[in-house]
Formats: sequence, structure tokens, C-alpha cells
Amino acid sequence: MSASAGMTVISLTDIARMRLDALSFFLFLYFLITWLVKLAWNQLASAFTGMPRLNYRRALGLVFVTGLLFYVVLTMISGARELLTPGAWEKQGVGYRQREQQGDLTKEARHKNLRTLQEIIWNYARSHEGNAPPSPLVPDMNPDDWLYPDGGLYCLMPGVKPGGGRQIIVYEPSAAGSRRFVLLADGTIEDRAEGTLKIQIEEQMRP
Repeated sequence: MSASAGMTVISLTDIARMRLDALSFFLFLYFLITWLVKLAWNQLASAFTGMPRLNYRRALGLVFVTGLLFYVVLTMISGARELLTPGAWEKQGVGYRQREQQGDLTKEARHKNLRTLQEIIWNYARSHEGNAPPSPLVPDMNPDDWLYPDGGLYCLMPGVKPGGGRQIIVYEPSAAGSRRFVLLADGTIEDRAEGTLKIQIEEQMRP
């Protein structure tokens, strides 16, 4: 049955739906593991009369406490790893990963290089009805201008017109490290964390 005009329809966003699915799956696994632990424990208890039998509520508590102990142990391992290699790890989301080696370029040099590339793109747009080059390999462009000094190529987003808006038109390659500079359509140069950049690119590529 279709909703009548003017009715308020409450729905979850894609992110909220994904989180709800993940939480539901986690709870399902938690209850399933608890049932398996209860089954295995009581099987052992039938063979060893000195062991008390577990009901489901006690099995829930046992699995919960065991999970906390594992969490404490893993936290201690992570802390020891950071003490042995200080500064080698960086936070990403809820976890940590090894920090990437940064190139020899300073932020000022990277910013200047991207500003130079902006001038090249804007000059191209003036003679092509306001359109950015479809790729770095078009005849009117010098491919060397797109080379990133530490390796790789600057990445060009398709279909973005320079001159206005907050869409990404160019961003640095992975050789720039975990934080990359991006050139926006309004001419602004900003830096993005790798995860944030990935999400923004995916959103921008959606039809």
C-alpha cells in the first residue's frame, strides 16, 4: 500500500542501516557462541562430575567476562607495541595501523605544486568552454605536469567544472601519505585524511 501524500515516512539512513545490521549480526553471533559454550561445558561436566553445570544465563556471563579478558590482553599488547615503536602507529577509525613513511616534500611544496596544477587546469578550462581536461593525456596537456614528485600521478576527478562548488577536482596520490591535499572546484586547497577522502570520492562518484 502506497503512502498518502503528506504522510511522514520514517526511514533509516544507509549508514544507520549498516550499523544496525552489524549490531544485529554481532548479537546473533554472541548468542550463538554462548549456546555453543554452554553445550560444550555441559558435555564436559557430564564426564567430570566435579564441574558445575551451566545454564544459559551463566554461559552469557562467562562469554562476556572472557571477551573482556581478551580485550584487556589485546590492549596491553597494543600498548607494548606503541612503547617499543613510538610514533610508528596512527589511529584510523576504531583501530590503528602502521604510519606510512612520508615523502621528502614539505607541505608548503606540495601545496605550491597543486596550486601550479590548478593554474594549468583553469587555463585549459578557459579555452574549452569551462570544462576541465577529461584526462592528463589530452593533446593540450603536458603529462609531466601531472607527475607527483615522490611517485605516481595526481588524480583527476571526471566531470567536475572548475570555478565553483566544493567537489574535488584533483587529489594527491597515495605516495603523499595518510593525509593528502585536494583541489576543490572553487580553487580551495585542503587536506583530507585517507578515510575521509575515500568516502568523499565515493559519494562524488555516485550518479
